[in-house]
Amino acid sequence: MKRTACALLLIALPIAVTFSQEGAKTRSVLMQKKLEHSQQILEGLATEDFALIAKNAKILSTYTQLETWTRSGLPQYETQLKIFRFANDEMIRQAEAKNLDGCSLAYIQLTLGCVNCHKVVRDESR
Repeated sequence: MKRTACALLLIALPIAVTFSQEGAKTRSVLMQKKLEHSQQILEGLATEDFALIAKNAKILSTYTQLETWTRSGLPQYETQLKIFRFANDEMIRQAEAKNLDGCSLAYIQLTLGCVNCHKVVRDESR
């Protein structure tokens, strides 16, 4: 557990520093990283690799903590972020329970959360 926390911190710290320096460009980099980890989760679902699912869901969890700092103050965004976190936490629980159907449902909920969150962000930027 401690090693996982340290690893996630090592991943998150450079991103957090960059966030404060480059704003929107960095948010784009963060979204790309989240997409990569989401794809790894899909691979884990397809191959029934619960360790791969849990690992990448935990990394996504760290990224959502970083995002809290970037868009605080937008109530609709915060709501979508809570939905995303709930689905992601559920995916971790289901992966640890080795429940493929539960992981799959959580992944669908996570994906819907992504789509809805991006709608909110696009609406705010108009």
